[in-house]
Amino acid sequence: MQSQTPQTPQTTFRAQLARAWNTVWRRPLPKLSALLLAFLFWAVIIASDPSLLRERTFSSAVVSVQGIELLRNRGYIVMEDLTSEPIVVRMRVEVKQADYDRVTAASFAPQLNLAQQITGAGTQQVRFTPTYENIGTVVSFEPEFIEVTVEPYATRRVPVVIEKAGENAELIWTSQPVSDPSTLTVTGPKSLVDQVRRVVATLPMNSLTVDRPEDSLTATIELQDAAGLPVTSPLLRVTNESIDTDSVRIDVLVYPMKEIPVSVDSAVTGIPAHGYRLGEVRIMPDTVFVAGAPEALSTMDALYVNAPVDVNGQDRSQAVILTLGNTPGLTYNSVDTVLVEVDIVPAIHVHTYNGLSVTVMGVEPDLVAKLSRPSMSAVISGEYQQVESLTWESVHLYVDAAGLSAGTHTLEVLCRVDGTEEYVFEPELPRVTLTLSQAP
Repeated sequence: MQSQTPQTPQTTFRAQLARAWNTVWRRPLPKLSALLLAFLFWAVIIASDPSLLRERTFSSAVVSVQGIELLRNRGYIVMEDLTSEPIVVRMRVEVKQADYDRVTAASFAPQLNLAQQITGAGTQQVRFTPTYENIGTVVSFEPEFIEVTVEPYATRRVPVVIEKAGENAELIWTSQPVSDPSTLTVTGPKSLVDQVRRVVATLPMNSLTVDRPEDSLTATIELQDAAGLPVTSPLLRVTNESIDTDSVRIDVLVYPMKEIPVSVDSAVTGIPAHGYRLGEVRIMPDTVFVAGAPEALSTMDALYVNAPVDVNGQDRSQAVILTLGNTPGLTYNSVDTVLVEVDIVPAIHVHTYNGLSVTVMGVEPDLVAKLSRPSMSAVISGEYQQVESLTWESVHLYVDAAGLSAGTHTLEVLCRVDGTEEYVFEPELPRVTLTLSQAP
């Protein structure tokens, strides 16, 4: 018997494939129909199995941010703003065949849970996680995480400062505005909270009127640093007794204002020393702005000092600060005191001297002089110390004939007083007629 050549598995497989192909080729339609029926049968079996797992991808799954308040309670805060705009990720999930058509991204509620993953300050990676997986399993997130910067969460009480802005068309006075509340709590990242030095509320002056003497209005607030520059961030929170706020109430009193002079007559009393008189009296300021009830201002025409400057027996000028008196109905004075300057000056002494001889001075030796009025009266006035003690003999009237030739001349009457040059001279006649003739 002739031995047979052994066949390898590869040769056997090729032979079977060739026989199958020859069979299909000889009868193609029945064979292809059977293959299609087998495929459909397989698909029906697959579709009818509700426990079969299928993969589904959500390209724009919205992520919720969780644990912000809990993280703050632990003393930390994320510097990035994670809530103003939605965070979107690509999410791949596996679900049962029966749930494939009704499942959505919201079914898994993808989240970024800060409190569960952040335990300290610094730069950290927080991974996206599903909230629910009872309908399937999340296979992956793209991206897998988000990088955030974490700072300590700080709290600080900050005073409220009221700033006046603008001008009022009326002449008004306002009391010191009072804010309610007077302080607010600022919380947020420590680096930002440390910058805040005050909360500023602006009082618009043009909104005030004397028709509302007790006004109350609401003003928005602004956080400012030590240089007065605004400090803004969505991470900063301003609260009043744990309630978020962006405004305060301002209470202010509004009164009409008027400019009133200070009475000069009431500022000085008494008579200066003998030989002196009261000179100029100056008050600085000489007018004062006052505010109060309209009925009080309508009848007010002057302000008075409490106690005037006493110059009785004084021979020197004085400068004294005096307090203004209290006037009923006033709520405000621009100043409470005034400076009163009182000039004490020498008194003017006036004396008339009668029968004073008029002397002709400077006549040439060869001429004879004759006056139309050889004597007259004169009035001498000047500072008391200079002229009070003058006698008749101290006053000399004369005319100057120096350089004059024979003839008739009209000359001015002059005066010389022994012992002083500080005086005023008024002769009975300002001029006299002088006749010069040749001596015999």
